[in-house]
Amino acid sequence: MGLHTSQYVRNPLSCSALALALALAVGAAPPAIARAPAVEPYLEALDSFVPYGRQYALMREELARYRALAEGDQWRPLPEGQTLSPGMRDPRVAQLRGLLMQYGDYPLDDHTDTAAPADEYDARLQAAVKRFQRRHGLKEDGLVDQRTRERLNVDPARHARTLAANLKRWEEMPKDLGPRYILVNIPDFSLRLMDRGREQFRMRVVVGKTRTKHQTPQLATRMTRLVFNPVWRVPPSIAVHELLPKGGGALSARGFRLVNHRGRAVPFSARNIAATRRGTVSLQQKGGPKNALGRVKFVIPNRHAIFLHDTQSKHLFKRGQRAFSHGCIRLEKPIEFARRMLAEQNGWGEERIDRMVHSGRTRAVELEQPIPVYIAYWSAWVDEEGLLQFRPDIYNRDNPGDTSGKETDND
Repeated sequence: MGLHTSQYVRNPLSCSALALALALAVGAAPPAIARAPAVEPYLEALDSFVPYGRQYALMREELARYRALAEGDQWRPLPEGQTLSPGMRDPRVAQLRGLLMQYGDYPLDDHTDTAAPADEYDARLQAAVKRFQRRHGLKEDGLVDQRTRERLNVDPARHARTLAANLKRWEEMPKDLGPRYILVNIPDFSLRLMDRGREQFRMRVVVGKTRTKHQTPQLATRMTRLVFNPVWRVPPSIAVHELLPKGGGALSARGFRLVNHRGRAVPFSARNIAATRRGTVSLQQKGGPKNALGRVKFVIPNRHAIFLHDTQSKHLFKRGQRAFSHGCIRLEKPIEFARRMLAEQNGWGEERIDRMVHSGRTRAVELEQPIPVYIAYWSAWVDEEGLLQFRPDIYNRDNPGDTSGKETDND
């Protein structure tokens, strides 16, 4: 991911920073703090988009400071209580301010006016809370409710393990991602189209469910073609356990049919339904407006049979936690994405694509130049603003055996 670190405070866990946090927590006058440089000079020369590059270097710095915080004795979780909101006065406000200083969200040279009560939730603290919420994928409302408090109270040692796990994943990435590529981040439920270090396009995605057999895998592959009005060849497990019990009549009305090994449609008889278990008969849904894959799918060859596609379940994109699929990746803006791919690759205009979509006919279009696709599992990273981002470890890959940070929803 691209990085711009001019606004990022380095080393907030220095002795002076901790002294300031402690001083403010007890309402004492803060000590003088020297400003640290925004970015170490050697980082400017590193490439952000390769393992061991700029992203990797910044992540290593974050790991070091969270380990330092974990090893110290200054960190304290925020106690339970009513939701903290701007304008309130509460004894916990001073501790909240101290926590946000330790995390780097509250500027170290702010709140130096000793006339301002230490227990008052003021505008500066509200800005720091919103910054923290943005870094954790939460709603930026400035309210320290149970969800925000839970994120504030994640043990620094646990964050250090998360950073270490993500650094290892960076080491496993290809050495050269290419000048232009598609990046899907599973814990962030996002897809980004990157071109020479700049984000060209972004959208929300739905990924695989948290159950092991449905989890979306990490992949490095290429997008080779698009299919308009795709036929859905239903995996046997989904056909047998989820769809066929609905009955042949209901399935036929939605464009499903049973197809034998010769490619011929066969009736929804008990014999043919039983044959789906053996794999000699398959369940398929014709392309069109009712198809579960929507109007377009994007083929990315891989041994897991994962692809990107449109969906009928548009409402799921309004959710914060979007792990609902059987492993494939559902796209929020598939038609706009298809326009970008074909306009740049094949010279197709919007009218031609719209005709293809609404024709109802199934047609595959090969990309003239396949584009790299990386499906990554980054529950921690440094974004373009230089902010350290954290997301819930939805597949429990950072700390196997530890479910304390796992969440079911982050709306």
